[in-house]
Amino acid sequence: MTKIRRIFPGGNTASGFYSLHDNIISKDRNRLYIFKGMPGGGKSSLMRDLGERMISEGYDIEYHHCPSDPKSIDAIVIDKLKICLLDGTAPHTMDPTYPGLTDKIIDLAQFIDANILENNKKEIIEAKANNKYAYRKAFNYFKAAKIILEEIAEDNRLKLDIEEVNKESKRFIEKIFSKEASQIVSNGFKERHLFSTAYTPHGFVDYTNTILEWVTDIHYINGDIGTGKSTLLNRILEEGRLRNYAIEIYHNSLIPEKIESVFIKELDTIITSNKHGEHFAKTKIDLNKFFDNSKINIEEYKMFNSLVDKGVKSLNGAKENHFILEKCYRPSVDFAGVTKVREEIFDEILSYIN
Repeated sequence: MTKIRRIFPGGNTASGFYSLHDNIISKDRNRLYIFKGMPGGGKSSLMRDLGERMISEGYDIEYHHCPSDPKSIDAIVIDKLKICLLDGTAPHTMDPTYPGLTDKIIDLAQFIDANILENNKKEIIEAKANNKYAYRKAFNYFKAAKIILEEIAEDNRLKLDIEEVNKESKRFIEKIFSKEASQIVSNGFKERHLFSTAYTPHGFVDYTNTILEWVTDIHYINGDIGTGKSTLLNRILEEGRLRNYAIEIYHNSLIPEKIESVFIKELDTIITSNKHGEHFAKTKIDLNKFFDNSKINIEEYKMFNSLVDKGVKSLNGAKENHFILEKCYRPSVDFAGVTKVREEIFDEILSYIN
């Protein structure tokens, strides 16, 4: 069966826009196509089309989605061929590491008719300015939500039996690493950092299930805020590093310094605190067993959720401005030229099939 995974290489977080785009494909690659261009110029559609064609050819595909528009594609990876196509425009600007060797810029801006675009100059400038304002507002709400979350966590730790959590965690870690390791085919990363969830103008979007469904052993960590889920995942990560395993780390989409999932490839095992893990899990650990939740501050939880909701609402304003930009640019684009480029890239990709 063809494997399709959906991932976010960046996030709208309490730290602002957080890019992990350097983790999309390793330096051990055959070809990296970096698209430059304009909103509404066909970058995402081009990548989606080529991804679908390669699925039809029997190849596994990773779709890397845009956190500001989860229906849009920031990149696709054809892992077996070591080929990646990605959007290298702001806010995740990327340039070739090996120009003329493996990396190639595809400038779709060449297909803009500047004379037509000139008619929309005022609208474009206004939408760009409004977009910046909407993101700033969203990031400030998320930053405020993080402060409240940290207060909740500090309060909840006082109600936690740390000694029992440590005992349970030790047993849990021993069980995970008792599994015999197997050989894997490397994708060039020893550690790869990504997001499986995102705060978007459409709300909270979660693609974790598309990662879990391909993994043999899934361990789920349940626990309230401040019960030590991320701490336990960090301990598992450190043990995996000591054993020199290849690991994928999926970060928390609000506070990217925190970890949500750890995928240890040699063990074909993922440990996650994401709610999808409960459905897929082989084993579960419930840290709430050691937590007295009888005196939690409900008002602070409400405040946290309200701030996150306000952040998402502000992102929706950014989405409206992006729609205006796409509407302004689209009439000026020569899509026949974009189609020609797409077909040339597809022929190049097929040339890498032995």
